[in-house]
Amino acid sequence: MTVLFDSNLEIIKQRWPLLSQMLNTASVLDLNAHLVQGTEQTISVNGIQLSSRHNRIAEAQLLISQLPSNCNEATIYGVGMGDVPTILVQNSAIKHIRICLLNVNLFALLLTYTDQRQWLSDQRLELEFQLQHHRLAQQYIAITPELSLSSDDNARLRDLLVFNNNLTYANKKHNNVDAKLKQRMMENLATIKKDSDAADLSSHYQPTKTLVIATGPTLELHYAYLRVQRALPKSTRPLMISVDTALKALLNENIIPDIVVSLDQHMSQQLLPDNIPASVKLVYFPKSQQDLLQWWPGQRFAAYSLSQVYDELYQLAPKLRLFTNGSVIHPTIDLAVHLKSQTIILFGCDFSYPHNKTHAFWQDGELGISIAHEKKHWVMNGYGEKVATDLSFRGYLLALEHYIYSKPYVTFYNASLDGAAIDGAPYQECKS
Repeated sequence: MTVLFDSNLEIIKQRWPLLSQMLNTASVLDLNAHLVQGTEQTISVNGIQLSSRHNRIAEAQLLISQLPSNCNEATIYGVGMGDVPTILVQNSAIKHIRICLLNVNLFALLLTYTDQRQWLSDQRLELEFQLQHHRLAQQYIAITPELSLSSDDNARLRDLLVFNNNLTYANKKHNNVDAKLKQRMMENLATIKKDSDAADLSSHYQPTKTLVIATGPTLELHYAYLRVQRALPKSTRPLMISVDTALKALLNENIIPDIVVSLDQHMSQQLLPDNIPASVKLVYFPKSQQDLLQWWPGQRFAAYSLSQVYDELYQLAPKLRLFTNGSVIHPTIDLAVHLKSQTIILFGCDFSYPHNKTHAFWQDGELGISIAHEKKHWVMNGYGEKVATDLSFRGYLLALEHYIYSKPYVTFYNASLDGAAIDGAPYQECKS
């Protein structure tokens, strides 16, 4: 190491001895680091600059400006070049500062080449490295470059920070309905009024256990198990709820779900099988295509999400409102919870591309997503291995995990280890 590292570490050893031990054994060999010179100097790690190379202080002040003007405590996720904590400790109004290390090895690199003793010595400041992954501090700053450099064990926290940083944009996008789609929703109003309320499904089903089926690649591993479950006597078999894109795969394997949930405005008759039994009930949302609704051979049940987009329709035709956050799997699971299922087992809920596939049954690209496109993102699977995914899938997974934590009275299981590990839904083997 260096003289600078030893000087920085001396303070850390006195205040955070366990962290000091970790830093002493930290490896920086996997970090491709070098100095970058602009108007000022910064460090680039694996192609990502830890700060601006033109005006580091202005950048740090911009990040700090996200905090409420009257706040007296702050949490910083990441360190960058140390500019944010350096400025914060100069503010006497701040009484408590938490620095959450997203990558201990990266922090060791920073201490090796820069002097961070000023803020490390400040008694108002705490360094944390064993982090809470399910809840963010109320008032925080995220050092953006470190979201791409976080350690694997902080992947969930990274995803939460990215998700939260994009939340305003995502909400704005989902709450803005173009004129054509708004027209479709109003044209569907007569059908919605005529059709049953999804809440009425509780008079048809009172499940103890529900099998929720998505279209992830690992669904293909469970066809035999699902066939056996479907063949059980009606009085003992679990309820089976499927997302719309899984229906072709299921019927192709002689598995008939009880309920299909359809959310996407682009879902069409062409993506559904021709031989849907009349016993299969459809739960749909107002953006559904009218010709699909009229073609559906079984009973239809209308629902809305909690989005304000549906407030007007809800006043005109009240129906069950279900949780959604970008994926059809969310309302499908929420429906199972609404039906008071005590146990929910998830099939094909992969939020990733295991087996180098995007979906069960479908050919690559048929549903729009292609494995051929470069995948820059990953999640951990049930084996603790990285598996390729997309940023949107990481957001869907995170939203589901938060939902699961809000339902402590329901037991959730994940039927696969190959797809994304779902916090709150431990693995349960499901073999015929």
